[in-house]
Amino acid sequence: MKRLTVICALLIVCIGSVSGQPAAPHDSVADAWPLTSVYYLEAGGERAFNTYLSPLRQTGPTFALGGEWGRGCSTPRRCLSMFFSARYRMGFLENPARNASVTDLCLSLGWNMQRTFTPFSGVPELNVSAGAGAAVDGGLLYLPGNSNNPVAARLYAGLTLNGTATYSIRAGRTRLRLIDQVSLPSAGVFFSPHYGQSYYEIYLGEHDGLARFGWWGNHFCIDNLVAVEIPVCSTRIRAGYRFQVLNSRAHGIDSRITTHSFVLGIATDWLNITRR
Repeated sequence: MKRLTVICALLIVCIGSVSGQPAAPHDSVADAWPLTSVYYLEAGGERAFNTYLSPLRQTGPTFALGGEWGRGCSTPRRCLSMFFSARYRMGFLENPARNASVTDLCLSLGWNMQRTFTPFSGVPELNVSAGAGAAVDGGLLYLPGNSNNPVAARLYAGLTLNGTATYSIRAGRTRLRLIDQVSLPSAGVFFSPHYGQSYYEIYLGEHDGLARFGWWGNHFCIDNLVAVEIPVCSTRIRAGYRFQVLNSRAHGIDSRITTHSFVLGIATDWLNITRR
């Protein structure tokens, strides 16, 4: 009886000491924000027109590779998300006579913030996000046949408006995710030489008017991606179509680049779980 009494007392003391300890901070996987990564390849066609190089339209295939990285922000309603994007594109073009070739190189970087909301309470499968961000786009058109001006460089930096709409549907036992992403540069600064001005003259010090304020009237660009994501194991396969237009007009130079491409990529969600 004495031993049983001692054991019971020890158990009561242990239980009391455990229940009196402060609870550990709640940090579950459900409360964590995943990092969504998308890597993709593109292949399609391009049409370019730049009067600084040639009055003829150039057409040919175009290829691109890129990535997107997005994560939600720690807000009370969890309605803000931040995204980074990078895309590198190459085009191999020819004139209508097929006797001159043009190479198009382009690198685009972007940072965006979006707010997500459900426009219809009765349709929880539909989510719409809208926001703004910053973008830097640079590239060049290279025409080896031009002895005086073989290169037409372009550079833009400014603010963009962007939006995303997603809709989830079920096809059999598979839940598909339809996506529509739109990016629209709105105000910024872009580079444009004068008509007939060579880059050697710019090198010698003729810098007047090279930087122009860009808006929809003299620098219009739209990038629209329509895609579907198909879950495969722990990842999602993204397949879609991208349409992009870049149109600028300054100093008597008209430039227009249009691309149509098919997109194939893979999307994954990552969680960084620490011991805490």
